[in-house]
Amino acid sequence: MKDCLNNDHKVGKLKRVSLFVLFLASVISFGQKSDRTTPTPDKVNIKTSWASDKTTFPFQNPDMPIEERVNNIVSQMTLDEKAAFLSERPGVPRLGIPSMPQSEGLHGLAQGVPGNWNGRDPITTTTFPQSIGMGETWDPDIVRKAGAIEGYEARYIYQSPKYKNNRGTIFMGLIIRAPNSDLGRDPRWGRTEECFGEDPYFNGVMAVAMIKGLQGDDSKYWLSAALLKHFLANSNEDHRTSTSSNFDIRQFYEYYSLPFHMGFVEGGARCFMTSYNLVNGIPCTVNPAIEAVTVKKWGVDGVICTDAGGFSNLTRSQHYYENTTQAAAGSINAGINQYLDR
Repeated sequence: MKDCLNNDHKVGKLKRVSLFVLFLASVISFGQKSDRTTPTPDKVNIKTSWASDKTTFPFQNPDMPIEERVNNIVSQMTLDEKAAFLSERPGVPRLGIPSMPQSEGLHGLAQGVPGNWNGRDPITTTTFPQSIGMGETWDPDIVRKAGAIEGYEARYIYQSPKYKNNRGTIFMGLIIRAPNSDLGRDPRWGRTEECFGEDPYFNGVMAVAMIKGLQGDDSKYWLSAALLKHFLANSNEDHRTSTSSNFDIRQFYEYYSLPFHMGFVEGGARCFMTSYNLVNGIPCTVNPAIEAVTVKKWGVDGVICTDAGGFSNLTRSQHYYENTTQAAAGSINAGINQYLDR
């Protein structure tokens, strides 16, 4: 991995790492001013527990333009820190940047049993109907309110002194794996409960509502960050790591990708997870659409991650690369900047 990061041609001079750091800095900047009030549905005052009043590094100045803050962070990171930043819990403790893992949250923030989210120390959060049930309301406003409650709970748990010893553990972060923007065309596929429905426009409207709720109304400080999944055409559970979803360019834009497009362009999401399957014979983990469409056309500049095990699939079930070195270079070149493989 470090060899790949050393090769400017392969990784575009660490462009993806820089974008990932940019996103992380944007999220944690919420806590840089310790007297700032969290924009929550109930306007409850929450002060940060980890922000320091002492400025040690230039990027800790919240008044500095975000690009300058990111450039300062990247310039001070070692090669090992840059490689580690591609992991599922990115952070730079040496620079005072806390770990920022992802949290499950399709219908409520998952912080306890069942599912063993957050291990043996569950935290009570609000649970809503599964996504397909919320879709049956046909009410984007309700979905947005559910997202706002979830985003508020994620922010509170992450910054509250009560949970400071848990912060940075797996599934306790501000990047929420929601909404699922896939399409549920056939209940036999096995994951239809995670999506809002079968119609691309309807799913897009509901996804936008969830995103706006999760991220909040403040233009600078987000409650949490919505991470859409799974890009793309991922609704089939059988042999999902080796099957290819094949369709033409019209179906790509008008059907399969429309909820994602709406989520990014209308909803303001900046993150997504690639799916296990292939599209037209190319694994979604390294599909050219990541760079050509989501980044260049739709403006995605945040977290673009694999699904858990998606990286190893490239050399195992998909046999797309001969070894992990090739797979690492190929996925970083394609736009991946976070790996959920352990």
